[in-house]
Amino acid sequence: MERPLITLISPVYNAMPYLADFLDSLIRQTYRPLQVILTDDGSDDDSLSMIQKKLPELQEAGLSVKLILSSHKGQAHAINQMLPLVEGEYLTWCDADDLLNEESIEKKLLYLQEHKELAMVRSNGLIYDEEKQTAIGEYAKETDKITKDIFSELLIDQTYCFAGAYMLKRDLLFECYPSKQIPESNEGQNLQLLVPPASRSLCGYLDEKLHTYRRHAGSHSLKGRSYQEVLGRIKNFTALKKEILNFCDCDRNEYEKLIEENEEKSIRELMKETIKKARNKTE
Repeated sequence: MERPLITLISPVYNAMPYLADFLDSLIRQTYRPLQVILTDDGSDDDSLSMIQKKLPELQEAGLSVKLILSSHKGQAHAINQMLPLVEGEYLTWCDADDLLNEESIEKKLLYLQEHKELAMVRSNGLIYDEEKQTAIGEYAKETDKITKDIFSELLIDQTYCFAGAYMLKRDLLFECYPSKQIPESNEGQNLQLLVPPASRSLCGYLDEKLHTYRRHAGSHSLKGRSYQEVLGRIKNFTALKKEILNFCDCDRNEYEKLIEENEEKSIRELMKETIKKARNKTE
């Protein structure tokens, strides 16, 4: 039986210290045929040179590779450069400073082939601290392992949305986005790629650590932010989630209210944490 084509897309921006390892993890994937689409998002380090250096190895390993060059406009814009070129029946994506287990793609595909009622699946994964050179956690809580309806969980930040942990059917994504373009935001791309599909399909789960998030000083989640910056980010996510609802199969009024309640909760938690830090400084 002919094996379906799978597409992996990845935006690349100043990922030089980790990029070779990431590309090697693609070469080591046990699954073929595999289409890889990379967008260099205007890197000002040697990321583009590294991709070009590794291109022959990727191609010799049997990967179909497309490279897009873009000015720096963020991950979501980079994703939008790649989506019209997706040829695979299934789609996955990964940040260029992370790693895929060598069976990551194959095992997710097998799961979806065995569970025809589902159009998306996710795996567990490791959080690896580059400074400490050790794993410091994993993605899935016990509730994540049994919850298949993740739509509202994603909207209220109660489950994980690490790039590299998910695979979905291409047609499911493009049912949500017929224009093959997601809303662009400075807050990334994962919610846009996951929330609308999750409004239309349950999501399966593989209890295997098939992806590694490499936590380092340049990681978006570790950037030091002031109270006002964190508050602004909370409000940005609220606006993004409301925009995403335009592409979801759901009761918009019900979920807008849920998003607003989650924003209020997040602001309360931010205020409590800020007060706690201020008190600790004075003691």
